[in-house]
Amino acid sequence: MDKLNGFGEKIAKLRRSHAITQEELGKQLSVSAQAVSKWENGDSLPDLPLIVELAEIFDCSTDYLLGRSGGLSTLLPQIHQAFATMAMDEKIEFLSGVITATEPSILIPSVGSYRHPALVDIYLGPTGIGLWAKDRISCIVTPQFLEEALETLEQEAEFPLTLLPDEIRPILIALLRDMDDLKPDYAMDEITLKSYLPDSTNFDRVITESIELGFVDRVRGGYRLNFNADLAVRLLVSIHQAINKRATMNVTVGKPD
Repeated sequence: MDKLNGFGEKIAKLRRSHAITQEELGKQLSVSAQAVSKWENGDSLPDLPLIVELAEIFDCSTDYLLGRSGGLSTLLPQIHQAFATMAMDEKIEFLSGVITATEPSILIPSVGSYRHPALVDIYLGPTGIGLWAKDRISCIVTPQFLEEALETLEQEAEFPLTLLPDEIRPILIALLRDMDDLKPDYAMDEITLKSYLPDSTNFDRVITESIELGFVDRVRGGYRLNFNADLAVRLLVSIHQAINKRATMNVTVGKPD
């Protein structure tokens, strides 16, 4: 009976959120308003074909209507099937919604309640990197992938890491913080920073170049990688990992049919 009542509450809530009456919903399903009322009051359940129609009308899953709590992973087969027929802009819009549902943005906060649709929304924290601009780009980097990518920064420099001067990379590695400890007042003192660098490093010259390039800030207590540089470095190593350590790559030449 609890599940039955839960079904009725969901139908009533969805119906009201779509601003339709019991009579209007009944007409869409070719049943009476009294039948809809009985569902919402928990007195009966619709037949299976009607449950499928209700899910289509309210754009939700039948599992949700029936109270099955199998987790979001149970939706993956449906998502894979839907992706096979979705246009690229539809995929981007869907993934953008996933990113914004995971965490609030912390690098580019909204101004009041207004956000220009062209602005890029970024999340950087313990759950990884989320980057999206509506109808333009969406990107998710998991902590595991990011950790693997950062290891390559210490070992090798293929494109696009070759865009970074060789002497600066050790500075960037030393100043990169843990994803779960992105404190704005973070700073590393000069003695500690020097201990991470090769003995042959001309510290004054390299740190000056890092500051002039906009990677490093000199703050009270020492030096830190600013948030823009922190994000840029993590994205660069993620791109490096994706294009140089890939298993497969599919390239479409010309416009798709």
